[in-house]
Amino acid sequence: MGTTARVLARVVTWPLAPALVAGQVAIGERVDGGAGDVVYLVAMLVCWVVGVMLTWRVFEQAAGWAFLGLGTALAWSGFAEFAADSALKSQASYGPLMATFSDTSFAWWFLFLALGIQFTPAVRPASRILPVLTVACGMVFQIAALFRSTHLDQPYEDLVSPWAVASFAGPIALLAAISVTLLGLCLLASVYVLVAAFRRARGEARRQLLWLVAGATPLAPAVVASFAVSYAGFEQAAGWLLSVCIITLALGAALSVAKYRLYDVERIVTDSAAYAISTGAVIAAFSTVVVVITKSLPVRPDAQLLTILATLAAAGVARPAYTWARRLVDRRFNRRRFDAVQIVRAGLKESADLGALLVEATGDPQVRALFPADDGWVTSDGRVAVPSPDFVDVLRQGNVSARIEFDPSRVDRGVVQAVVHEASAEIDNLGLRAELAKQVEQITESRARLAGAHLEERRRMERDLHDGAQQRILAIALQLRSARVNGAEPVLRAEVDRAITDLALTVQELRDLASGLQPAALAGGGLRAATDELASRIPVRMKLDVVDRRFPVAVESAAWFVIAEAVSNAVKHAGVDEVEIRVVQDAGGLRVVVLDEGVGGVDPRGRGLQGLADRVAALGGVLSVGDRTGGGTEVKAVLPCG
Repeated sequence: MGTTARVLARVVTWPLAPALVAGQVAIGERVDGGAGDVVYLVAMLVCWVVGVMLTWRVFEQAAGWAFLGLGTALAWSGFAEFAADSALKSQASYGPLMATFSDTSFAWWFLFLALGIQFTPAVRPASRILPVLTVACGMVFQIAALFRSTHLDQPYEDLVSPWAVASFAGPIALLAAISVTLLGLCLLASVYVLVAAFRRARGEARRQLLWLVAGATPLAPAVVASFAVSYAGFEQAAGWLLSVCIITLALGAALSVAKYRLYDVERIVTDSAAYAISTGAVIAAFSTVVVVITKSLPVRPDAQLLTILATLAAAGVARPAYTWARRLVDRRFNRRRFDAVQIVRAGLKESADLGALLVEATGDPQVRALFPADDGWVTSDGRVAVPSPDFVDVLRQGNVSARIEFDPSRVDRGVVQAVVHEASAEIDNLGLRAELAKQVEQITESRARLAGAHLEERRRMERDLHDGAQQRILAIALQLRSARVNGAEPVLRAEVDRAITDLALTVQELRDLASGLQPAALAGGGLRAATDELASRIPVRMKLDVVDRRFPVAVESAAWFVIAEAVSNAVKHAGVDEVEIRVVQDAGGLRVVVLDEGVGGVDPRGRGLQGLADRVAALGGVLSVGDRTGGGTEVKAVLPCG
């Protein structure tokens, strides 16, 4: 449900009970000068306040609407009674109808009482049969009561509903009797379900239900007694008995809310109480200054100086008073959260380990802090982690700076939130250390990959030299030796020509082998000369935009390897006719970009590109590889060059 619909629902339902009470006051003053029975008024007020609190904090919680409905039903009962009395005294035509509504209004008490218990979070039955049956019985009884021909109960025993259908008097009366009896049984069943849930509950759930069970326990005997008393002709006493039980149930729900967050509105209760106490302290400080100054100094009560001094005193008291009041309320109504916050404060003063401190404060050995990283989440020691579904986020300027995981079966979310609020600064510091640990881990992994890559490259060179150039040179030596032994000039000439051809192939093999190493042009003329030399021997067009200046040897070497690998990949795999190379320097460092218009789809996790990424990262740089818009590949490296 959207925000507008929620506001509209509250605007429509919250004022109903106060409006009905106002109607009682107005009618009561005309009839007997009273505003109604005190017991009914107290019961209505308590239920209405509990309902408003619940529907304000947790709109979706049906129990809140049930309590709000119960308070409204009580107000409607009083209003119907006063309206009926007033109409009957003035002989108004709607008097019998209002008397009928007053006579049957207790059914709505039963209905909302039962729903308030059934929809309690820790009680709610798995099946919807009981709530549906409760509502159906209440509705059927109200409709049947409007059409039955039975005389009303005292004090309207001489009246019959003006809508009575005499031809179906028997069936309607039977239907009304059955439905109201079933409604009473539904209320008794609700109390049984509550007690059963309490007996099954353990730990926090059991404590949550404690006060509600204490408040609801009198309901079962009271319902039976009210039926018996009403049948004996003492309807007023039956109403009083039910009103007292309603008060105990509503107070039990309120205490469960205040002490154990039964409906998750504990924050409202504690905040309201803390602000009320601190406001009283501020008013007391203001009044004390005014009284002391006016009694001890010749200052007029309306003097501007007096107002300024009193305001300054009140402002100085406000913050300490709220802090003191909040601690007082937390200690009294939420001891677990209070103790957790105190443990965190003491631990932070002693510079305790935050991880151990969170475990001690929450009592949850599974609690841990996670921090955002490029590839997900990491723990405080830099290890990659997957968050659980139960967590509390730490926000900094609207962004999640950390995430605290917890086990909801061991610790309540409200306790974790309070602990996180108290330790937020230290959690941020731990996040910085986690980021540093992650970088150290990445550097360690990068160095390991580089060492492995260097070893593998050395083995490749040894293998290529042994299987290629070395074998060919040995063959040439054997050919020349054979020609010298033979001595025949035609044979000697043929062998020399053959040796020259093999030497040319050997030179080309050595050049190919050295293409992965730094060319002499790089050492002598820098990146500009090296890329010019590369363009002269690559079988595709090269578009160069390379800065003509020297950089540190390590930076030039890394930039060259990025260029060589990217160009080699483009020529071998992309099927391109042109490759563009850009090397520029700006405030961010040395930027190397290699572009092609090939097929794209390059894998940045490939062996060659991963080795380049490690080489660039070792210098504190960043390598990115991706597809270009419209096709092709872009390889980009940013290297710090001081």
